[in-house]
Amino acid sequence: MYIQKVKIKNFRLLRDIDLALEKKTTLIVGRNNSGKTALSEVMRRLLTDTNTAFQFEDFSSASYEQFYSALKSHQDGFGEGVTRELLPAIELRIQIQYDTAQAEFGPLAPFIIDLDPNCNEAVVVIVYALKDGEIAEFFSGMPTFQLAEENPKAFFHLIRERIPKSFATKIWAEDPNDPSNIRYLKAADLRHLVKTGFINAQRGLDDVTSKDSDVLAKILEGLFSTASSVLADQQDKAVADALVESVRDIQTLIGERFGKQLEKLLPTLKAFGYPGLGGQELQTETTLEVHRLLSNFTKVRYAGHYGVALPEAYNGLGVRNLIFILLQLVGFYKAYRAEQTAPGVHVIFIEEPEAHLHPQMQEVFIRQLEIIAQQLTEDGDAPGIWPVQFVVSTHSSHIANAAGFESIRYFLNITPSGAEAQRTKIKDLRTGLAGTPEEERHFLHKYLTLTRCDLFFADKAVLVEGTSERLLLPIIIDKFEKSEPTAPKLSTQYNTVMEVGGAYAHLFFDLLEFLELRTLIVTDLDAVKGAGGKACAVHEGTTTSNACFKAWFSEDAPITLNGLKVKGDEEKIKGKLRLAYQCPEQEGGACGRTFEDSFILANAEKFNLADGTADELEKAAQKEACRHKKSDFALHYAIKDTDWVVPKYLLDGIRWLAVEEISAPAPNHTTIVEGAERRTTGHGTTGDANV
Repeated sequence: MYIQKVKIKNFRLLRDIDLALEKKTTLIVGRNNSGKTALSEVMRRLLTDTNTAFQFEDFSSASYEQFYSALKSHQDGFGEGVTRELLPAIELRIQIQYDTAQAEFGPLAPFIIDLDPNCNEAVVVIVYALKDGEIAEFFSGMPTFQLAEENPKAFFHLIRERIPKSFATKIWAEDPNDPSNIRYLKAADLRHLVKTGFINAQRGLDDVTSKDSDVLAKILEGLFSTASSVLADQQDKAVADALVESVRDIQTLIGERFGKQLEKLLPTLKAFGYPGLGGQELQTETTLEVHRLLSNFTKVRYAGHYGVALPEAYNGLGVRNLIFILLQLVGFYKAYRAEQTAPGVHVIFIEEPEAHLHPQMQEVFIRQLEIIAQQLTEDGDAPGIWPVQFVVSTHSSHIANAAGFESIRYFLNITPSGAEAQRTKIKDLRTGLAGTPEEERHFLHKYLTLTRCDLFFADKAVLVEGTSERLLLPIIIDKFEKSEPTAPKLSTQYNTVMEVGGAYAHLFFDLLEFLELRTLIVTDLDAVKGAGGKACAVHEGTTTSNACFKAWFSEDAPITLNGLKVKGDEEKIKGKLRLAYQCPEQEGGACGRTFEDSFILANAEKFNLADGTADELEKAAQKEACRHKKSDFALHYAIKDTDWVVPKYLLDGIRWLAVEEISAPAPNHTTIVEGAERRTTGHGTTGDANV
């Protein structure tokens, strides 16, 4: 069995999300503050913590409006059922896929409540909601709805105080075919079904505040505890028993020798002469515990030269990080094997495994993760099955690019717009690119694997034809910002630049649209004398050899140069994508065929091309461009000679890209409750502080 999907509602940025999990490894990517940490946090609290507790700030900003609605409903006397429906609750739904032919369902059995023999899905619901019978007490002493609207800060202060007292966690199994058919269960049932493990991003490997940081040594105590349990692997248990026996021998020796000497330091009670104490003597007993010896006095050392062992902290942070993760995985597996009843699913969250690892090691890690899990099950005296699912969150483009598209879940932070609060949208690349031809998906994955690409983490992207545009782009952005100081600053935004060539830019359209990433696609006119003809000046050509135009203007048949030259800005924009290609510097002027041609025409005097007709200038610019090697041309004007004018088509494109997509603050809310329904116009909430 495995977890097929989780649904989360009302937790921080996770307002209402569906997350499909892979059977083995799911990769979570996205920009900062997109909800990745919130995912592991809500899973930790609802699946692991014994005393689950949330505070008001944990509720999604968009759900604040529901507190107003519930207050209005209660004060208008609509009844407990209606009011409870309006109150927000933090909810986690887990859909588990299982094999109906298996002999025993084990810990899953209590969660299977449907009667359909063909159903292979079980639904588990964990909800943090208002306790039964608490409606009246929760709203007692609350201000009227009108006063709550006038002073929302005071209203939410009361809500904040009452949530920990009035809210609690409920767990039930739900019939996949009939949501009204449920069975309430205990937390122990859930713990037996789903086991979790967490390797946090902050692992204390670089803690320089302590004199001696022995992070790895602390793991030994956990491994020993697992090996000491009754159900532990026999080989591990033998090692643990041997450790205990060794300590027992040492303790006996200490009691005989060390204890006798220590007693000499204690005063005899007779010396005090206090009545009733004469017959009582103080004795010493030294007790050694293996747990404390391992956690406090055992050090991990690395072998050095001439028998000199080096401290743990003397090794590089990357190596220590990798060893830490591997030891944690070993500990998780052994803890799973030591369970009296083997859990049906084991979900392990790994946050930012790339910390301190160089790029090659990052790529190897994500490729080896499932292999490591398999090796653990094959080692030991009783190899078995480990139903583990890894959820890895990362900011590393190397890890993201090394993984397949099918395993990536892209977390996108949706900024407020109108009455909408800030929230997370999850983009599943397995389903999102399902309509893209296999050949194109293979190309994209290969390209992202072979090149450094930050598409999954950038705010904006620029796709360029070749080396010249890529090298000169920083200078172009700088010139634009100096010439238009009041325009948004693109240099302060997180942009990624990809060199894709004119023949391949169109293959990225589906991916870029799916990621909802604002992208400028810089390409060339590539004028030719008829389909399949030779390259020529723009005025001599009839069409283009650029595949990007054929994909973008697919409705035009056939594509003509004259048609491309008269396209307006609206036709160059599709959603969050915009084309930028050569155009005349002034109406009716010469037009370049490539970036170099256009650069020369924009700086005609620098290249002694001030005179001549438009057609003559196009020919002259093309001839001049042929005299330069592209990379040398770009480096010269990026480093040695920076006194030049940016071609118009690039300025237009950069100006569009620089615009920041920030919506105006949402207006104050007005809520009307009518029976069991609610109508809302706007709200006055802000984005989540914690994600």
